[in-house]
Amino acid sequence: MLISMLPLTKRRQALPVLVLVLSLAAQAQVRVDSIALGQDMVTLSWRGGHGPYLIETSPDLATWSDLGEPAATTTRTLRAFGSRSYYRVTDLDPAGQCGQLFGLIQTEQGEFGALLGRHRLKTRLWLYRTQGPPHTSPSPTPASFWRKLFVHYQRIEDGRVRTWSGPLEELGAVATPTSERLTITWARGSGPDLRNYVLTLGFPYPVNNPRTTSPFPSDARYALECTHARPQPELNWWTPGLSTTTSDEIGLMQLDPANDPANPDHAWWVRRHVVSKNGAALNLHYFVGMPLYRGESLWILKTLLLDRWLSPTSGSGGSLPAFSTDSYFAQTLLPGHHNFFETVLIEPGLDPAISEATCAALFASNIRQIYALKDLGFGLNPDDLFYIGYDNLIRDP
Repeated sequence: MLISMLPLTKRRQALPVLVLVLSLAAQAQVRVDSIALGQDMVTLSWRGGHGPYLIETSPDLATWSDLGEPAATTTRTLRAFGSRSYYRVTDLDPAGQCGQLFGLIQTEQGEFGALLGRHRLKTRLWLYRTQGPPHTSPSPTPASFWRKLFVHYQRIEDGRVRTWSGPLEELGAVATPTSERLTITWARGSGPDLRNYVLTLGFPYPVNNPRTTSPFPSDARYALECTHARPQPELNWWTPGLSTTTSDEIGLMQLDPANDPANPDHAWWVRRHVVSKNGAALNLHYFVGMPLYRGESLWILKTLLLDRWLSPTSGSGGSLPAFSTDSYFAQTLLPGHHNFFETVLIEPGLDPAISEATCAALFASNIRQIYALKDLGFGLNPDDLFYIGYDNLIRDP
């Protein structure tokens, strides 16, 4: 393992920054070429390794969280608001197993599901073909094709964003309970923190029969379930307050790459609005769109899904300490039927770029999560905004 440490000092603030560059194999060494510091930003450039690469950050060298997502580029500009920041650059494929990117599968942020469960189980799966069989075979069986895919699995674990990398079959126990289903099961934690996961891939064809048709990432219908030993909070829709659950479930899907906020035909899919109440306000800017199924755009007659966040979400005013976040894992969308209304849940503390001072202010104000609802259908209902505290109590601003 190669570790390079470069102590730096932020201009004007005279605050120390330490950059660690890690390579997980001697044959894939990663070395920093340059580090540039700006106001609340740091740009890292490096060379070596195979990639994709992941940037992680820590305030204390003890707890690490992903900052952004895996990418093949060797230059990254990051938000850096902490008084003391540590970074490490990790080559996620030191042995060079990844071939062509097969597709990105991520949480389906559409109409159905529970908001807090979706937020807890937020997932992104980058799927890669490997360099050898079965991905170089002319007619592999779907079961062997999918289980050998190399995956970067990014999720929230223990309050941090973490990434696991390896062949899908090494994530957990693989089974084919029916001729058209593939399941992977695994567990994390122990005792009251035990969590049991099941990832199910449902196909429109038998998975153990060879196929000559090239597969698409969206051939499968993906579902992820988690059973918790410790009850987890969930919002009641019928009365204000929280109930508890020991089971979360989400769908996952591939988004249509033709979704484009710059396309005039998609202009009405762009959301830019403010949700405010009692002096507190959230500024939201995101884009909804279509998913793919079997490689084709799936027109949804009911509800459009979250495609991406277009600019950072910010909040301030009244009892709400000022913050800004562009983290995928710190914000979750749950649209209503036909997008007549859309709800957003923000948890700033999941963004590792949030400063210690901002986190402390939110904790002191007992604001763990912020719920916002916008009426987009008829404008007959007022905006709603409330806080969910660290004590699991709901209150207005």
